[in-house]
Amino acid sequence: MDVRALGLMRIAVGFVLLTDLFIRSLSIKAFFTDEGVLPIDVLKQYNWSPNYFSFHALSGDLWWQILLFIINAICILILIIGYRASVFTFICWVFLTSLQNRNPFILQGGDDMLRLLLLWASFLPWGERYSLQKKSSYQNSYFDWANFGYILLPASVFFFSALLKTSPEWRTEGTALYYALSLDQIRMPGGTLLYQFPLLMKILTYVVFYIELLAPFLLILPFVPSKIRLIGIISYVCLFIGIASTVYVGLFYIIGITSLIGLLPSSIIDWFEKRFYKSTTKYEETEHVQNTSFIIAFIQISRNYFVIFVAVFCLMMNLGSVKKFPYALDPSIVHYGKALRLEQNWGMFAPYILKDDGWFVYSALRNDRKYIDIKNNKDTVIYTKPKYGVCEFESDRWRKFQENYTFNNNNYMRPFYCKYLLNKWNKEHPDQPILDLTIFFMKETSLPNYKTEDIVKTAVCNCTEK
Repeated sequence: MDVRALGLMRIAVGFVLLTDLFIRSLSIKAFFTDEGVLPIDVLKQYNWSPNYFSFHALSGDLWWQILLFIINAICILILIIGYRASVFTFICWVFLTSLQNRNPFILQGGDDMLRLLLLWASFLPWGERYSLQKKSSYQNSYFDWANFGYILLPASVFFFSALLKTSPEWRTEGTALYYALSLDQIRMPGGTLLYQFPLLMKILTYVVFYIELLAPFLLILPFVPSKIRLIGIISYVCLFIGIASTVYVGLFYIIGITSLIGLLPSSIIDWFEKRFYKSTTKYEETEHVQNTSFIIAFIQISRNYFVIFVAVFCLMMNLGSVKKFPYALDPSIVHYGKALRLEQNWGMFAPYILKDDGWFVYSALRNDRKYIDIKNNKDTVIYTKPKYGVCEFESDRWRKFQENYTFNNNNYMRPFYCKYLLNKWNKEHPDQPILDLTIFFMKETSLPNYKTEDIVKTAVCNCTEK
């Protein structure tokens, strides 16, 4: 790898972390306090492992969350400028893991990718270039055992996603993109345009599947020309951009593209420096002391074994998710892996596409015994389908939360969201408080040939002011 590419990735990842933190801060009270949708005692009862940690779960008060967000932002800024990058990479990983452990209902695949990317970066010298550091003992070309773990991450995302896509929609029918774009909750303008061409969607279904299956090999094959790896990177970028333009996936595509920067070949970095920036960091050849102390040698060997163990752990966890693979990690080993949050599952639209779509209706009873629509702020409850389903959500975090909200195995969390909406409305509208709130889900199931089943209206939760 080129150390300069890793330096560019550090800066890009830092800005992604800031963006993610800013988006979360817009709903900080709803997602991270006891006044929100998931109080700490409910989190600890239903969604917690003894090996998890979370500073954000130490207190349900708003001031505590704001303080942690501010400290987190400062650490990210220090990481961007490259001051003691290894230390602050680890600190940023701790903050991100803590934040993700506080509310698992708003997480998606991009969150796993970003968390694991920071973990691997803790072992990479991505602070040696484009940073405050003026001298470095690293040449531009760099090799370490941590390279394997880092390369496996972007390679695993799509390769195992392809292996998990076992349904006829992906393998034989070619209807996966049709069903994905039938979901109004996630269809973007580019998806709306593509949705009009069934033959093109069928062709692209197979194109996506085989890019996911084959492009990872272009990243991980050793002893191949840099142009081959570049073809793999370009294939990945095209796939990420295609996903972002058609379906609503939050920061997933940005995280994915950012994770590839460290793999850029030296020829690209040379071109970048020639045209835009010249690194001022000087490489100094240092003499290696022959009689290395036992402690330093022990630390280095332990580090390498740890890195290899984590890489094998992640690989086996992914292989274990494939049904035809005969081996899987023992649950006790997986349990210990939770301390580092090594869990990962790249089953994006796998094994099949979810066909149940729909929208929420919030019917509230006012003091004057009249039912109103608090989502649209109307005096009558509106049950009709929204024109643009993807615009119903403040962010992808809310979209993911409401997607999880509809699943029956999460019914224990429903009253808290209902109560949060009721209290929020009464606080913002003291002149017209509501006494009762019922949340309805209008389920619409996709069928072939642009048809749907009859809409099913279900009351998923009810709460009162008391």
